[in-house]
Amino acid sequence: MNPRVLADLRKFLKVADHAPGRLRLKVDLALLRHPAAAQLRALTPETWPGLRGTRFDVFTSTLTLDYDPAVLPGELFEELLAAPDDERAVQLAARLCGTTPA
Repeated sequence: MNPRVLADLRKFLKVADHAPGRLRLKVDLALLRHPAAAQLRALTPETWPGLRGTRFDVFTSTLTLDYDPAVLPGELFEELLAAPDDERAVQLAARLCGTTPA
């Protein structure tokens, strides 16, 4: 996952429920018109180390991420979604993705 894309998409996501290893996000359906939305739908354990799986529920407009809390610090997800500016969001997204910002 590209950290800049993840940081940009954060404005369409809100935490609905979070327990270690499972994050359920409320998705603003305007996200579907975003050019990078396909990258979010394409998340797999192969594309994002520590991710165990994803599920999108069209009826509730929620995206559930199952993740390994030993690999992905869960608090970073919430911090990313609440980031006050894009620069901080990219830094947090890069930490979550295990990369450096491009």
